[in-house]
Amino acid sequence: MKQLLLVGGGHAHVEVVRRFGLEPVPGWTVRVVSADAAPIYSGMVPGFVAGLYRADELAIDLPALCARAGASFVHDRVTRIDTRERRALLASGESVSFDLASLDVGSTVAGRELPGVAEYALASRPIAALVDDAEGRVGRLRDAAPGACRVVVVGAGAAGLELAFCLRERLRRAGVRRLETSVLDGAATILPGASRSLVARASRAMQRRGISLLLDREVAAVEADAVRLSNGSRVPADLVVWVTGPAALPLARDSSLPVDARGFVRIDASFEVEGQRDLFAVGDCASLAGMKRAGVYAVRAGPVLDHNLRARMSNRELRRYRPQADFLTLLTLGDGTAIGSKWGISVEGAWVMRLKDHIDRAFVAKYNTRHDETAGR
Repeated sequence: MKQLLLVGGGHAHVEVVRRFGLEPVPGWTVRVVSADAAPIYSGMVPGFVAGLYRADELAIDLPALCARAGASFVHDRVTRIDTRERRALLASGESVSFDLASLDVGSTVAGRELPGVAEYALASRPIAALVDDAEGRVGRLRDAAPGACRVVVVGAGAAGLELAFCLRERLRRAGVRRLETSVLDGAATILPGASRSLVARASRAMQRRGISLLLDREVAAVEADAVRLSNGSRVPADLVVWVTGPAALPLARDSSLPVDARGFVRIDASFEVEGQRDLFAVGDCASLAGMKRAGVYAVRAGPVLDHNLRARMSNRELRRYRPQADFLTLLTLGDGTAIGSKWGISVEGAWVMRLKDHIDRAFVAKYNTRHDETAGR
């Protein structure tokens, strides 16, 4: 039997596992190695922070999914890929051989090397750590001595804005009355690359909620009670949330794989790693022109990756992945409403949040439910 090795339990890989369970390939076994046995669906994390979801509602039971699909699961972290020997070295000291492999290990967050970030800030990645730490941070702020509660979110992208909205709502419901929320970024605008309609609508939503913007400001360090800027000034903070965008994990460099200037694995349009015939990569860990590091791209990459892995097994032609130029953006506001945007048009309301909730719950249920149960609904 030949072995397909899936390194990581990202959004694309869980779809590959599900499909191999429905349609196995004769002569091949599937093994999944992941440091996280319950990968979190990133789209529901802001809602969790707002108190709209329980932690278990965000998670995919990866060992159970593998068991239903007839795949084996190894709860460990891959530290290096030996492409010559076709082996993956694990943090435990063990190794796993493969005939064909794929990487979907995600990313970390940029700027964690700055002084004080790892010590004081609540980082958006790894996502499991954010989910584990968020409730405790909210509790400590709620129980703190009377006075203004100051939250500073560093990062004015979609994830940063969502967390600012949702943290504000969660703290307000927890009884924190004197709440100051700020979004800080070195850029000149929020939501870089977004439509003017979405930027304007999100800006109005922030103004209505009293969330202030601190743009064109570079962070030098995070301190116990403030964010220190490169110009020497300080922004007081009781909680700093670090949402500065993705940074590459060390796996690719440690494996001597081809990487771009930021350390992400270089791939072609079929998701195959450049120069490596039997190694693929997808999701946040990969670098492909036109493919943004957003969950929607990883989700839509799953079926293409599944096709190409099967094609490689049988020496058939690979399919090219074409990243969509536009997609539905949904921003949770934490109070039961959301903003939606596509084709340069934005909308807002409770019905948008209901749509987002339906999409998100359906995604998680797809991997936590037996196929026969899903088919009967």
